[in-house]
Amino acid sequence: MTELSNEKYFDIKNCIKNWIVSINEEEKLPEGIVAINFGLFEPYGIELIGSKQYDAEDDDWACEEDFEPQNRECPQFEISEDFNWEYVLEIITKILKELVNELANLEILNVEHITTGFCDGDLVVIK
Repeated sequence: MTELSNEKYFDIKNCIKNWIVSINEEEKLPEGIVAINFGLFEPYGIELIGSKQYDAEDDDWACEEDFEPQNRECPQFEISEDFNWEYVLEIITKILKELVNELANLEILNVEHITTGFCDGDLVVIK
């Protein structure tokens, strides 16, 4: 299987980082949001929603879109369709875990629960 180069990894990470920072600067997280989900979709893209509920036993909580930023989808997010979805999920999980630590001061990342995953699959807990 093809793997991302380090350069491409950091390009994707910076793309996601800039997107998260811009949402944090442009919008206020509504009161009561306890969880955010970085939803992945094919062909590969990523979007953000926030929810007033979280259920570790039922990923359907992520269907409750109590917060939808105006810039819901990450612009310039480019991952080749040549990669399988498991690998993409692994890479995005790693990137998001790094960013949650690096950007810990951002309000948008100070919710109790952060997850990622494909809309028709199980969610991966980031925080």
